[in-house]
Amino acid sequence: MSSKRILVVDDQESMREMLSDLLDVMGHLPQAVEGGPQALQVLEEGGIDLVITDLNMPVMDGVELMREIKSRVPWMPVVVITGYGTFHTERQVLSHGADGYIPKPCTIQRVRETVNAALGEAA
Repeated sequence: MSSKRILVVDDQESMREMLSDLLDVMGHLPQAVEGGPQALQVLEEGGIDLVITDLNMPVMDGVELMREIKSRVPWMPVVVITGYGTFHTERQVLSHGADGYIPKPCTIQRVRETVNAALGEAA
């Protein structure tokens, strides 16, 4: 598995740090920002292989961010993570084009499996 640049978008610093640390241990190159506008700026610079975004954020929520990403970079895989998840939320997020869904609190195994699947790599 080759290292991928993964953009982590979450308004909670502790979550950004935890996901970044986990992705680093998995061999990826994480970059973390606190919201949608910053994420779109990073995407404009190029070089990102996957976006993991929180669902509930101020200014721009995860679904809005995902729609904007998909309109700009249709091939970009986007994984949505949320602490407010239900089966309905998961179906809704996936129907809007998410390439994966991770409920909080997230397990290392779930993050690994979802990221690998979104990147098209074997777990």
